Amino acid sequence: MAELQGAIEGEDFAWTRLRPAEGGLYEDTFSVFLVQVKSESDIGTRLLYDPLAVLREKIPEMGIGEDVQAIVHRVNADIAVRRVHRTEVWFVYPPQPSVASSRQTAVGVQYKYSEPQG
Repeated sequence: MAELQGAIEGEDFAWTRLRPAEGGLYEDTFSVFLVQVKSESDIGTRLLYDPLAVLREKIPEMGIGEDVQAIVHRVNADIAVRRVHRTEVWFVYPPQPSVASSRQTAVGVQYKYSEPQG
């Protein structure tokens, strides 16, 4: 079984690195992280407006460098901003050596809960 890696910081922020059990079928070239955050907390607000800075600070294991392009997809953006919790999944792809202009890429998928959780 793959070793779990992550942290819980109080009631406002938690993360887990997601890996295939037993190493999977092959070695992945990208990393996947699950992030849970209380939306109205300071860290939740910072993560919404400056996700790369927060991820670099809170999850150095992601290895997000300075030369990175980021894409964030908000799954249910039509739900009011003031919700209690968000879950985000972040994928971090390394630059592709075969492509001269390739940069590291961070892709985030955010999900706001329409009802308070827990």
